[in-house]
Amino acid sequence: MHIQIINFNLDGISRGEYDQVCDDLAQTFADVPGLISKHWLADDDTNTYGGGYI
Repeated sequence: MHIQIINFNLDGISRGEYDQVCDDLAQTFADVPGLISKHWLADDDTNTYGGGYI
């Protein structure tokens, strides 16, 4: 089993737009063969976002 964590800062997109993109992509991640789960990460105070993938 592998765990991958990705972090990034939003640039040119608002938090609301990011949330909409996450909603739009959720099924795409659910359909990835072998991906057990994806956990969305968000810290508005530091403008840090990303995900954990198992």
